[in-house]
Amino acid sequence: MASNTETTDCKSITKKKIFLFKSPKENEVDKYTESLESHGMSCIPLPVLSFCFVNQQLLKSYLSAIQLFSAIIFTSVRAVESVTNVMKELDNVDMLTQIKTYVVGKTTAEAARKCNFNPVGENSGNAEALTQLILEEVKPGEQKPLLYPCSNIHRDTLTEAFTTHGIAFTEVISYETCPNKDLKNSLLTALHDMGLPDYTVFFSPSGFQYVHTLLDSNEFPLNDTKIIALGPATYKAICDLEFTPFGMAEKPDPESLLKLLL
Repeated sequence: MASNTETTDCKSITKKKIFLFKSPKENEVDKYTESLESHGMSCIPLPVLSFCFVNQQLLKSYLSAIQLFSAIIFTSVRAVESVTNVMKELDNVDMLTQIKTYVVGKTTAEAARKCNFNPVGENSGNAEALTQLILEEVKPGEQKPLLYPCSNIHRDTLTEAFTTHGIAFTEVISYETCPNKDLKNSLLTALHDMGLPDYTVFFSPSGFQYVHTLLDSNEFPLNDTKIIALGPATYKAICDLEFTPFGMAEKPDPESLLKLLL
């Protein structure tokens, strides 16, 4: 009688190791980490930047007179948070949240909804796409300007387009971005614990510009990782510094990033 011998190949499955250079929300599970880990990947989020609110009294004066504006534009979660920080001092919150609200991406849209805004444009994955949407809806010479709270290092994509097309807007720097002083130690710890990652993911131009100078190439050989950019601005910043990105997520959401990694 013949006997069958089954041979089992025990293959060790190596998880993809990923460093996410972004700032996770406080007291919340990071959605990127949650999404990637649910697909068997190992992730370490590394906060690259820190933020502080500025010009809050100026922003408050604009928000108190929101009837003088036709819409508000949010291009980041931090911009939403800067407005939220002021809203608790306002008496016209109901009127404020009824104003037309343009946003970039699903994450910013979600933050806006939590503050009872009704955002438009969440499927625009970057400022260029949102600019086109706004230009289609807002006519040149409209009396009421758009209100644009933003960071001290924002790109000029929106403002240049508005100026070129005669769209009135009021820009207010509502938060400042600066390097996270703890990042170097956090990065060294991550490299010690996990080793060199397979992928490094960058969420902003300033984040990459800071990280690439933080450690020398012996400590952190960034070029030996597959560098992923979220959005065209970050992609361009990486290329400008003579690095070659592995790919670009079309939209700033976990689903777009996941497509590059699977």
